[in-house]
Amino acid sequence: MSAEALRLDHIVKSFPGVLALKDVSFTVAPGEVHALVGENGAGKSTLMAVAAGVLAPDSGVVEIGGRRLTRPSPAAAQELGLAVVYQHATVLDDLSVAENLLFSLPRERRPVRARVPGWAAAHLAAVGAEVRPSTRAADLSIAQRQQVEIARALALESRVLVLDEPTESLTEAESARLFEQVERLREAGAAVVYISHRFPEVQRIASRITVLRDGEIRGTFAAAAVTEQDVLQLIVGREVSHVFPAKPSLPAPGPAPALLSARGLTGPRFTAVDLDLRPGEITGLAGVEGNGQRELLRALAGLLPSQGQLRVAGQPVSGLTPAAAAARGLVHLPGDRHAEGAFLPRPVRENVSALILGRLSRWGVIDRAAEQARATEAVEALNVRTPSIETPVASLSGGNQQKVIFARCLAAEPEVLLADEPTRGVDVGARMEIYRLLRDFAARGHAVLALSSDAIELAGLCDRVLVFSRGRVVRELAGQELSESAITGTAIMATRGEDCPTGPARGAGRPGWRDRLPGALGSDHMPAVVLAVLAVLLAGYTAARNPLFLDSYNLANTMLLASILVFVAGGQLTVLIAGSIDLSVGPLMGLVVVIMSFFASGNHGLPGLLLGAVVSLLAGVAAGLINVVGIRLVRLPPVIATLVMYILLQGLALVLRPTPAGYIDSSSVRLLQARVGVFPVAALVAVAVLLAGQWLLRHSRRGVELRAIGSAEPRARRMGARVELTFATAHIACSVSAVLAGLVLTSVVGVGQSGLGIEYTLTSITAAVLGGASIFGGRGSYLGALIGALLLQEIIAATSFLGLGAAWQDWLPGLLILAGAGLFSRARRTRPAGSLLLAGPAPG
Repeated sequence: MSAEALRLDHIVKSFPGVLALKDVSFTVAPGEVHALVGENGAGKSTLMAVAAGVLAPDSGVVEIGGRRLTRPSPAAAQELGLAVVYQHATVLDDLSVAENLLFSLPRERRPVRARVPGWAAAHLAAVGAEVRPSTRAADLSIAQRQQVEIARALALESRVLVLDEPTESLTEAESARLFEQVERLREAGAAVVYISHRFPEVQRIASRITVLRDGEIRGTFAAAAVTEQDVLQLIVGREVSHVFPAKPSLPAPGPAPALLSARGLTGPRFTAVDLDLRPGEITGLAGVEGNGQRELLRALAGLLPSQGQLRVAGQPVSGLTPAAAAARGLVHLPGDRHAEGAFLPRPVRENVSALILGRLSRWGVIDRAAEQARATEAVEALNVRTPSIETPVASLSGGNQQKVIFARCLAAEPEVLLADEPTRGVDVGARMEIYRLLRDFAARGHAVLALSSDAIELAGLCDRVLVFSRGRVVRELAGQELSESAITGTAIMATRGEDCPTGPARGAGRPGWRDRLPGALGSDHMPAVVLAVLAVLLAGYTAARNPLFLDSYNLANTMLLASILVFVAGGQLTVLIAGSIDLSVGPLMGLVVVIMSFFASGNHGLPGLLLGAVVSLLAGVAAGLINVVGIRLVRLPPVIATLVMYILLQGLALVLRPTPAGYIDSSSVRLLQARVGVFPVAALVAVAVLLAGQWLLRHSRRGVELRAIGSAEPRARRMGARVELTFATAHIACSVSAVLAGLVLTSVVGVGQSGLGIEYTLTSITAAVLGGASIFGGRGSYLGALIGALLLQEIIAATSFLGLGAAWQDWLPGLLILAGAGLFSRARRTRPAGSLLLAGPAPG
């Protein structure tokens, strides 16, 4: 048994073309905060990924709490007592804040349901997060997401806590509260690994410091025994003189127009802002997060609407869009490189050239040699650590990803660079390079507008700083009065000043009904409510026009037919929530009809019916498993894998029944169409199955995991979700649902015939989407799918009673989808394209 809380012994880890870790040994004792520092790409995050079970080492030993991590996985590392706060938050967007906090918590430590809101609120308050536990994580700011990530890790009360750049998105006050929690954990005997580029933070809380460079340990020291200069020299491998480049003496403003000028600019969270950006200067934006400075920067980039006078190079500008801003020389450097900055699956070359494709093309064809030359030049200029310019950006470290985005912005040769947190997640060596590049860029007659949460950075880099509070510029600092203390003091004290109509921070406070309305429209249950109202209105209108619509015979038949769609829509919703899709459900239903025509025909009676149902279920499970193999092992996109199954099942049904034959015996039909009063038993079972699915989706571990992997599979995997098992279960459940639908369809058709059920593939997707499912995964409601299926079947029946043509059976659902998209698209944030649906399974 080891005395260390965490022991990494002789770890070696390599990637194609890169030896990331070279015989690294690292230990943390109980009750110790051990800082791990180094440049981007030095191997810090890779080493902690090995410790957390995310990556398996090529060789070496990982021990947590004296127990060896034999089969590396995030779940196994968590079980041994290790928790990680990642540099890029693994918060799951489609789960609520409370569900995120509970996700990795062991079952025996989870509070009872009634106490979850209070439990979650207490843990959020401990890290200073002003967020409601019921808030959907997708609606949180970057800083709030980081706070939720920290709160989740602290709630685990693990033996070992790894904090990877935890304060990058936090204010000074929020960071101080985090340090208090770290100290509490240390006193309780927990071991903490602290990774940061901010040396003052490291010296404040760490007892030991280990320096990692180029995948090797360069030394371990007592924190009190080394200076910042000593550590910097070990990190970069050379002597470091000055962090910030010298500021030039700027001439007084002349008659020439400013590169960018704003008067009375007003938009979301900011009001009446006056701004002039002149050649050669770097202007900073400061203030407590949520006071309008970030919204101003985004409005100038055309990402948010604004009103007021705006001039670029003296020319008035209105209706600014991102494309128009870029065309006028205003280029935006995003603060969230994952969500807005990098094209992660694409190579470095394509990321660097993304804004200058017009210059690199002739007659619409890109000059590959010129593109490669520009990318190579940018990689060398910014010292981007990458095996080659063809390496996907997703495989680079966070700091090198940031440098690639920075290189793309500079390649566009902008007049004004709008930089949102330009050095977030960047090591000290690269940070100095970026400072120099920004100053050189400004010195060439351009301007920089930089937003940063680091007051030291703003004071050292900028010529002047505008401090925001409640959406207004409350002070401009320049010259001798520009200092870290002046920036911080102004930002904190100014928050007590006059109010400004900027609105409450997203996810905080108690909103009024106008604030709650978009959230209500964006909830998973609102589509079901809307569809239910439409179904009632349609039934009332049709019955008023033709009383036979509510006749018991018609109701029974409509519900029987609806049960078919309810079953298959519920199955389709399951895979949609998982971030997949199944196009094979329709032909599978047709195959069930064919199978049943062999077993439930003639005089086989109940035994034949049961045997046919068993064979059909086995066929359904086999189809689901083959779909899973195609998607997860062969790594086909779900659309392709299930389309292949669509063709195979359709062909198999045709081989078995080339012509209609095998009439289903009347006893089997009566059993499958049995009623309780006016209600078919099949319909009652279908409703019960989907209502049970709705409860499990919201209140069971398996349901939360299903939503988690559809929301973001790599994040869910890091949090310990059983990704492969959950994904396979979803596809098998979908196929079994299609089999149940096929059994009911058998009783309706009454004869074995190939080609049946095909129309249910698209109809099932329609019902699920009408009910609120996202085709990108993570969201959906079984209640919504149930009512969506009932409404679609009601439309089919109503068109006949209203004397409408058969075309209306397709037009009305289409109009409903368009109306629903218009109603909910503004109220719900959607995931970016490139999800599991079309892009195939995520690696690892």
